[in-house]
Amino acid sequence: MEVETADCPLEVKYERNAALLHAQWRFLAAPHRAPLALQGLLAAAAGPRVRDCLLDLRHMPDLGSMGQPQTEYHLLVQLASLPLQHLALVFKADWQHEALLAAMHDQAPAYEVQVFDDAATALDWLRHTGEGFRGRSRSGSAMHRSLSN
Repeated sequence: MEVETADCPLEVKYERNAALLHAQWRFLAAPHRAPLALQGLLAAAAGPRVRDCLLDLRHMPDLGSMGQPQTEYHLLVQLASLPLQHLALVFKADWQHEALLAAMHDQAPAYEVQVFDDAATALDWLRHTGEGFRGRSRSGSAMHRSLSN
């Protein structure tokens, strides 16, 4: 299933078999549409069938320098409250890492978070980790880890 429109700065895909939501900021997308697009992403990621999320923000501009200084921070704080098992973030810029650290200082997620330089490695981690998590959950044990580097 794909959820997107031509005007949306995020391309969002859902892999049903893997319960994986993959969102990627479109290169040169209109940054003024970011708040609405990111709220839509949060709603999709909060769905009951989503266990793992890959959020690729490599191409997202620094919204703070464009008059939206709290957009990334609020996104990251709200991500921490989602009922996920794993979150893979793909960042390119230092300001994105700084926003993540500030947001996680206020509210750490109850699931494992990893930051990557590229989406392929992040996806590989999610697929490997997700299989291991689902394998352990069948035996009745649950595992939640806080943010790790």
